[in-house]
Formats: sequence, structure tokens, C-alpha cells
Amino acid sequence: MFVLGIETSGLDGSIALLRGHECLGERALNQTGRRHAQALVLDIGELLTAQGLTARDLASVAVSRGPGSFTGLRVGMVCAKTLAYATGCQFISVDTFQAIAENVPRQIERVTVVEDAQRDDLFAGDYQRLPTGEWQMVSPIQIVSVEDFLRDHAQRVVVGPGLKKLDADQIASHWLTAPEMSQPRAAVIASLGHHLLTSASDAGRAHDSDFWKASPFYLRMSAAEEKRAIDDAAKATSGLAK
Repeated sequence: MFVLGIETSGLDGSIALLRGHECLGERALNQTGRRHAQALVLDIGELLTAQGLTARDLASVAVSRGPGSFTGLRVGMVCAKTLAYATGCQFISVDTFQAIAENVPRQIERVTVVEDAQRDDLFAGDYQRLPTGEWQMVSPIQIVSVEDFLRDHAQRVVVGPGLKKLDADQIASHWLTAPEMSQPRAAVIASLGHHLLTSASDAGRAHDSDFWKASPFYLRMSAAEEKRAIDDAAKATSGLAK
């Protein structure tokens, strides 16, 4: 069973090809590859060709759903959906933060994952390790101000690309800042996706495996979308006043 993983939630995107649990190949995406769907498709084609495969050989495609970059998530999601539709392979969207949690050492049982939410905010999600070794979300991912986060999470283990947003003197010594721990990887996305699709306990998560319904997890609108919403509301209000 060949599984393609697509991770485009941040600046350091990647794609990976797995056969069961064996990673056959993983490659980093440059910013061009992350921003433009055509370049991403070419990279996927090259990855498959290197293994003597075509897209028709894929059993499933797993994509990182966020939170993260608006543009990156859209490109990755559209690419994965189109691939599943065109080839008939299975589709699954994967929690980006859970993929990041998979990077932390085995002895850590609870972790907070953070990503830059722009302005002075962070996306933050708490995860608990189950006896099986898998991670489970403790509470929904939220948007928190940097000030509130630093106050409330000083004693917790923290990891994620959002740590780059902080100054060096704001980072606690026990927070995990190593690059290999902070970034989600396509190979992990593929592995988690394969598990979700083959685990009976996750069978009820139909919206994650239905490419018609799946969508990126933004949590908030982009700045451009918010401005458009404000402008539309202002126009509507102005119309009512006439």
C-alpha cells in the first residue's frame, strides 16, 4: 500500500511516499513549490517516478490540514483532493499539530504545540500521550495572545514553529526549540493518515476522509478576508441607512 503525504502548512513544506510504514522517499519543498499547485504536482510526479510509480499506484493521500499558512494549506488541500478525485485513491486530512507532537521524545507525556497566528497571537493546542504512545488532543486548538501564553505555559513543555515568533529571552529552557522537533513532516502526515484510514476506532471521522467536505483548519480568517468582511458589513450598513 503506497501512501503519499503532503505537508504545506508552513515555510518548510515537504512531501513523502510510504509503503505501509516504510518511508521510500521524502523531499523538502521550496517556497515556490509550496505556493504554487503546479510546482507541487511536478514535485510529486518526480517523487513517484523515482520509485517507478505513477499516481494510479497510490492507495491513499494524506494532507496536513492546519493550522498554518493560509496559502500553503489551500494549495496542499486542493492538490490532495484533486489527486484523490482523479485516481480514486483514499483521502485523509491530518491534524498538523498532532504531527508536530509526534516529534517529541517518548518520555514526554504532555505537550503544547504552537504556531504563529499573526499579529500578536499564537495558535496553541494541548496534547496528551496515551498508553499506546499515540497523541490525543486535550482541548480544541485556540488563538491566544503571546502575553497570555507566556503567563499560562511557563511550566509546560512547548514545541512548534510558533516559538520562532518569540524573543530568545521569552523562551523557557525546557521548551523544545530544535528545528527537527518544531516542524511537521510529510512522512509523519502520511503515517498518521494511514493509521486513521485503517483504524476502526476512527471510522466515524468521515469529514476527514471525505474530500468533498474536508477543508483547511484556519480558526480565523486571513487579514484580507477580515478586511473584506468588514468592508462588506460597512456597505450593507450604509445601504440600510439610505
